Amino acid sequence: MSYTNAFADEAQPICPACGVTMHPLLDEGIRADECRECGFRMEWPAADAARDGDDEERDTRWD
Repeated sequence: MSYTNAFADEAQPICPACGVTMHPLLDEGIRADECRECGFRMEWPAADAARDGDDEERDTRWD
């Protein structure tokens, strides 16, 4: 059985500055992708925290 590589070049963003494939900075503990050619960095969007009352607001018609 083979698994797809989550970090394959096809799955990574392309640098808007020079067009080279960007790579995640997971080893450095930084939530961003970096271009190894020109050094351009793109931060990952932050996850929104859950709000108080989210469970009460959900639509329960299908439960």
